[in-house]
Amino acid sequence: MKTTIQAIKSILLPVLTGLLAGLLISNNTDMYNVLIKPPFALPGSLFPVVWTVLYILMGVAFFLFQTSGANEKDLNDGKLFFYTQLFFNFLWPIVFFNFKLPFTAFILLVILFVFTAITVVKFYQSSKLSGILLLPYLLYILYAGYLNFAIWFLNL
Repeated sequence: MKTTIQAIKSILLPVLTGLLAGLLISNNTDMYNVLIKPPFALPGSLFPVVWTVLYILMGVAFFLFQTSGANEKDLNDGKLFFYTQLFFNFLWPIVFFNFKLPFTAFILLVILFVFTAITVVKFYQSSKLSGILLLPYLLYILYAGYLNFAIWFLNL
């Protein structure tokens, strides 16, 4: 039972973080529809679906990492990087949509990518599967960086 509760908490943490960010930007996402977008830009309606899947994968990875049997130092380091990247993940849409600062948001994505890459390595060292489950998220951050930078550049 304790493991089930820990799994639920681990999954809910990123899902609820994403939901809160989504609620905070909900009045400003229409701007995406009027921006000049680069090739391969997803329609705005797909972002919530993609992010929900990524948040669930993040939560499962977090749970597997926490239950991997890693020593306390490795667990604390991994958690610190996970929480840090989650903070930047939360901050990015607010800066992009609410503050309408696409270049600053791009810088946040670069920082997010670095912290997520470190998280992937830390998780992989303790639980290969937890690190692998974060790879779609890491790749999506690269895509988001391309999209964010191109939107900034095309809409100067």
